Amino acid sequence: MTGDYCKKIITVVGATGTQGSSVVRSLVQNPDFEVRCVTRNISSTRAQELLKLGAKLIEADGLNRTQMIEAFTGSWGAFINTNSEDPHLAEIGKTDLDLGGNIMRCAAEAGVQHVVYSSAPNPAKLTRGQLVIPGLDYKAEVEAIGRGLEAFQTFTPIILAWFLENYLDPAYAGIFGGFPLVKDDEGYLTYRIPIWGGYEDAPWISVTDDLGDIVHGIFLNPNRWNGRLVQANGDIASFGDIVAKFTKVTGRKARYIPYATADDFPTNGVHFLEQIRDMFKFVHSRDGEYYSTGITELRSAAELKHAAFIAKGGKGREKLMSVEEWFKAKFVN
Repeated sequence: MTGDYCKKIITVVGATGTQGSSVVRSLVQNPDFEVRCVTRNISSTRAQELLKLGAKLIEADGLNRTQMIEAFTGSWGAFINTNSEDPHLAEIGKTDLDLGGNIMRCAAEAGVQHVVYSSAPNPAKLTRGQLVIPGLDYKAEVEAIGRGLEAFQTFTPIILAWFLENYLDPAYAGIFGGFPLVKDDEGYLTYRIPIWGGYEDAPWISVTDDLGDIVHGIFLNPNRWNGRLVQANGDIASFGDIVAKFTKVTGRKARYIPYATADDFPTNGVHFLEQIRDMFKFVHSRDGEYYSTGITELRSAAELKHAAFIAKGGKGREKLMSVEEWFKAKFVN
């Protein structure tokens, strides 16, 4: 049997963001799936780019119950991501817990069978309230809501590693000494960041290249990944290794100067920076295990990436993007 009517509909919430667009780009290459993109503005440039790829657009506000139930109706699966730092939420007196909780419950009410949710660790719970990081804790609380909704046949939380794409953002570079975009007074691209902890094995991912395929792989066999926290990793490297790999492929003068403790990291009373500081405290307290479920690993992500490669008919990359490959692609020539 062929035809659009037998395709599995997967709805992507947050489709125009870095995460959602990666998921859309991967899923549209699988003829077994029909992809719906939920966005507050279907006329935006990013939304129109997804439309050109073959996805369908649905305009809906994540806080609007009626709109979200309609957006999910008929969907076999859903990838859900919300932006905890969205200034719109603060303006209307809401949090990521309000937004994510509403979206999750609407997906359940609409009959979605399989959900992949972009989650985060829960420092408040794991440290018994010693560290409260709203940008992470709210996502973890939404995850708990999703796990508790019996309407879902499967529910898979996924937590992303550090985004390699952040290295292209001047504002991000400025937070950590200027590396790899802005030289300091001594002519170095200096990476100033707290130590990670444990083996210093921080996780990294090229969201654009790999996240979509990792999520795609989950939807190919949702029962296999049901209830399991998936680590969206593309590579594992210390901050010192990051600088060494960058210098190796670019030949540019760079250095790594760690802060001895997270408390030495300057926040200047900025809430977002305070959350970054506290995230380092959290990871350091767990000997570098960001995911809080054991050692950081690449096996799961690599397996999922490979499965998506096969499902797409051998299109794109078969293997995860390494840090070194990424720096070569973005900073050489």
